Amino acid sequence: MDLVALTAGCALALVLGLGVVLAVGVAGRRRLEVELDTVHGELRDLRSRLDRLAGTDGDAGADGVTTPRAEDGTAAEYLITSLADEASEPEDPSLVTSGQFASIAVGESLVRVVSLAHGVRRALSPEQRNRIRFEMHREVKRSRRQRRREVNAARRHLRAQQADGREPGLAEDAA
Repeated sequence: MDLVALTAGCALALVLGLGVVLAVGVAGRRRLEVELDTVHGELRDLRSRLDRLAGTDGDAGADGVTTPRAEDGTAAEYLITSLADEASEPEDPSLVTSGQFASIAVGESLVRVVSLAHGVRRALSPEQRNRIRFEMHREVKRSRRQRRREVNAARRHLRAQQADGREPGLAEDAA
């Protein structure tokens, strides 16, 4: 097969593929438009039914949502008396569903990872590195001074023993 025939075959396959993709896309869009029109119609029916049941003639707002009106013409106010349906609560609060368990496990792990990342980021900041370097330098100086004091005290002790004419014993060396 020569190069021209291969190129023509690839171009034909590409055009056919694009045609299939477009046909599927158009069919899907038409199906979604039909479903959307159906939902809009059902929503209109539900609003009219709700208005009939509520006994109010609601005013349609700019967004198309009907707002029930009180007798004096002001918008009716609603009082929410509970946030959750009591029947949806499980009988035993110690029982956790698999979804709740996954949410808890992922949430705790995520909190740990985020706090570790925050701590590492904070520890590697220039201010923290400078502070740590300063503290280490101060600690090294303090330990050198302490060692120098101990060596000087040991020398004084040794000189005092030699001045008394005593030689240091093994018991004193161990101390």
